[in-house]
Amino acid sequence: MLLFLAAAAAAPAPNLVAPIVGGLRGCWSVGGAVRGKDATSVARGEWHLGRRYFTLHLRSVPPAEPYEAAISYGAGEKPGAIGSFWMDTFGGLYEPSLGLGAVTIDGFALDYRFPDAIYHNRFKRVGKLWSWTILEQAAGKPDKLFAEYKLRPASCRGMNFEF
Repeated sequence: MLLFLAAAAAAPAPNLVAPIVGGLRGCWSVGGAVRGKDATSVARGEWHLGRRYFTLHLRSVPPAEPYEAAISYGAGEKPGAIGSFWMDTFGGLYEPSLGLGAVTIDGFALDYRFPDAIYHNRFKRVGKLWSWTILEQAAGKPDKLFAEYKLRPASCRGMNFEF
């Protein structure tokens, strides 16, 4: 028993995701557009594994094109750093699914590096609301807005996600 207590006392503190990410906990009505097309959605944010991970589920609602994503966030190697894994209806497991970023003064930011572009994701909290913008940065081209969302608190009633 003493050996167990000594080992537990020597164990490093859990690497917890930055608390600002948890500001997305709960359910959200999401208005927005992707590449200029309607992307009205619903979202739900939840903590997992003792607050070591946070997952944001996003699902489009008609008339938007069908889309669903589960984006999991975890703590990075340094304080304030954030890592992410993006799973969506396009499927596949490949390097661009991994995002790296950090806490900002009013939210957090992550970058996803694809072979043809970097997608800069910025979450900004304003009171109880969130804005989420994704800028596309392709080599040799000006940056352009890829997606823009506004998240408003919503009831979780009837919001079911498969993941």
